[in-house]
Amino acid sequence: LMRYAGLTGIVTALGLGGCTSEFWDWDPDTHIALDPLTATGLRIDRIEVKSSYYSPADDFSEAFVPAFRRQTEACARGERGVRAVVFIHALDRGSDLIGEDGRAQLSGSVDLIDRRGRVVGRYPLSAVLSDRRDDVGARRVALGDAFGRQLCREAFGG
Repeated sequence: LMRYAGLTGIVTALGLGGCTSEFWDWDPDTHIALDPLTATGLRIDRIEVKSSYYSPADDFSEAFVPAFRRQTEACARGERGVRAVVFIHALDRGSDLIGEDGRAQLSGSVDLIDRRGRVVGRYPLSAVLSDRRDDVGARRVALGDAFGRQLCREAFGG
């Protein structure tokens, strides 16, 4: 009985330890597709942008979120609201967003989270602008548009 109790304690500690870990340490690129019937009933009512560095509301979010929202409002027109958590890998929010190849680019994923806090859809996304825009604000908007269009295609078929 003591051996069983000790094993239970170890398993419980491992399980609780996993719960306290950051979610993104697990596997952020896992694709979880929405069922097509579920997708037709959803709309995105809240958008959050997070990154591995820090996640404040800032100039990046102020440009990215409205562009992302414009795209997703066109394809997610259902009655049931979900929260979209856009996680951008290695986002330096103050950067010019230009990669080593001279093009603006972002990669990350979008979680669609229902009112009960469950992830109902997860879509790894990436965007690369073919033309270089000189204004960092315009790049932020263009990348928000690109992420929104890609989510529409992959999650909502639009």
